[in-house]
Amino acid sequence: MLTMKVLCLLLLHLVFVTPDEKICLDPDKNGYSIITCGAPGRDGPPGLRGPNGEKGEKGDPGLPGPPGKNGKPGSNGEQGPPGPQGDRGLPGPPGEQGIVGPPGEKGETGAPGTPGTPGVAGPEGAKGEKGDIGPPGPPGPQGERGESALPVIESIKLQVTALDGRLRDLQAIVEKQGNAFAFLKGGARYGNKIYIYNDKEMTYFDAKAICTKAGGQLASPRNDAENEAIFSIRKQNNRHAFMGINDMQTEGTFRYPSGDVISYTNWGPNEPNNVDGKEHCVEIRDTGKWNDENCAEKRHSVCEF
Repeated sequence: MLTMKVLCLLLLHLVFVTPDEKICLDPDKNGYSIITCGAPGRDGPPGLRGPNGEKGEKGDPGLPGPPGKNGKPGSNGEQGPPGPQGDRGLPGPPGEQGIVGPPGEKGETGAPGTPGTPGVAGPEGAKGEKGDIGPPGPPGPQGERGESALPVIESIKLQVTALDGRLRDLQAIVEKQGNAFAFLKGGARYGNKIYIYNDKEMTYFDAKAICTKAGGQLASPRNDAENEAIFSIRKQNNRHAFMGINDMQTEGTFRYPSGDVISYTNWGPNEPNNVDGKEHCVEIRDTGKWNDENCAEKRHSVCEF
């Protein structure tokens, strides 16, 4: 029965189909249609965009791009709380010795000490010049007639003669001792002064203390002859040596140990120059000339007695 229907439809199509028309399979209608068979037509406009497909799988990462430019620095943040206190560091090395300060003000007079033991009498001094004759005194009362004074005068003369001998002996002893000092290694003598060389290197202050303890002072020449005597023992030892002259009290004003301003100088070329403001003590050099030096440096020294 179905076959008969299909055949009838085909016959009807054949009757009504014109010579330019053909029966073709229409895929959209899943059947046959009568279409005009001519030259192919132009492409129609693109159809509407269909719905998006499902998201594909994630692809492999691409190559890294070039680094970007540095951005502007950000604003400073708020100051954080203080950190914990660090451990205490090791003590630093000791600093250099500073310049000797000016002498302090004179202190008050202390309480009198206990009287010391009387010392041994020194040698008799030189005889003084004869004084002027004083006015005659009033006549005294007449005395009784005594014995002859000749024996007393003779006794006094003998005592004076004995004293003169002892004095000459003392002078000879002192002379010998002075000569002995002068023959010591590093010793010299001029007039009544004896100079002894100290070959121990020490600061000016230590050298001054040693000379003072020995009953003398650091050598302080007051003329060419005394300077030459000091230089003669300095040449034997070939070392620079401290003397007692310094300008600690006032820069540029050099004084003897007594505090008096010096009256004689023998400076070397361009001296004194107070290098770095630290040179306040005087040394005698290998030419016999003077140089101002740092009192904290260590030098030999010459004591004066």
